Amino acid sequence: SESRRGVRVNSYAFPGDEEALALALDYALQAVESFSNRIGTYDYTEFDVAATPMLAGGIEYPGMTWINMDYYNLEETFFGMPASAMLEGVIAHEVGHHWFYNVVGNSQVSEAWLDESLVQYITGLYHLDQYGSQGYLNYKGGWYYRWERIDYRESPIGMESAAYDGYEYVAAVYGRGPFFFEALSELMGAKAFSTFLSDYASRFHWGIATGEKLKQLAEVHCGCDLTDLFEEWVVPQGN
Repeated sequence: SESRRGVRVNSYAFPGDEEALALALDYALQAVESFSNRIGTYDYTEFDVAATPMLAGGIEYPGMTWINMDYYNLEETFFGMPASAMLEGVIAHEVGHHWFYNVVGNSQVSEAWLDESLVQYITGLYHLDQYGSQGYLNYKGGWYYRWERIDYRESPIGMESAAYDGYEYVAAVYGRGPFFFEALSELMGAKAFSTFLSDYASRFHWGIATGEKLKQLAEVHCGCDLTDLFEEWVVPQGN
């Protein structure tokens, strides 16, 4: 356990995984600090990260996250990456869900992109904070990897979860989705996007956001019409 900025982070793992246990603690502390600086102060006084047997990479909950215990085996590689890199990316992603899914709520079934795609993007920003532009580019490679699985098909990221076919959900929401937020940031400009993101987290603090509300607020901050961008990336055809 370690405290930073008034937040106590507790790291749990199984005997024999002490090195990964310490890394997980560092990653969680760094993520809480990175997102607090960029988006808004972490709302609780404690965060727990625990190695857990599961099929997913990680699962978010308010104030804690479970992380696949396989990633604590630092001698392994996953998808061509060392376990430590996988552990860091998953922990940062799950910590990011505190801001988008927990504090800023949304329908995780009908608009999964509002939390998963956005959290994928801000996890890239975490890597930017920790390792500079090359760290961001390295993490961005994972977006390409997922999207490539459907040959970079321009599947709308805003469909209901059940409307996707097979792997298309992961490819669209976790792969193509963060590229949308990157495009939005480039269109708005980094400074305006940063201000928008903080304002979005503040306005819908402990509330429920929608894609339309996000679009309207972004338009206020950029003083522009984002309809074309949303139709290109988000909106299913015919909607």
